[in-house]
Order: sequence, then C-alpha cells, then structure tokens
Amino acid sequence: MGGRRQGTKNKPLEPLNEWVAGLIDRRRAQFEHDLDALEPEKRADVLGQLIAATTAGVFDPQRTAVEPQPVRE
Repeated sequence: MGGRRQGTKNKPLEPLNEWVAGLIDRRRAQFEHDLDALEPEKRADVLGQLIAATTAGVFDPQRTAVEPQPVRE
C-alpha cells in the first residue's frame, strides 16, 4: 500500500504547527488571563479541545486529527 510510514510527520502542516505553537508561547500570559476570564464551563470546553488537539495520536495512534468543536455559549 502507498502513503507515509506510520509516525511520519505531515510536512505541509509543520510550518502552521510551528506558527501556532509560537503564537501561543509568545502570548502565554494573555492566554492564561483570557482562560481565567471565561465561565467555568467554557473554560473546561477550551481546555478539553486544547488537550485533545495537542495529544492527538499520543493515546490513540489511529487518531491523527481533531475536529474543532464550537465553544458552548
């Protein structure tokens, strides 16, 4: 079968991933402040999505992407 070997990074997405990581890292204090300002339920939603996005493939090797979910109002 064709395709990449298991564990091979998706090279076209690497620059985007690096940009997002840098964006969050440079604004970490603001991000934490904004999280603290959210209602507890919204904060839990955001944290859950962040954890799911950053651990995709770590706990379940078959899972390689996360579909973003809207934050509940």
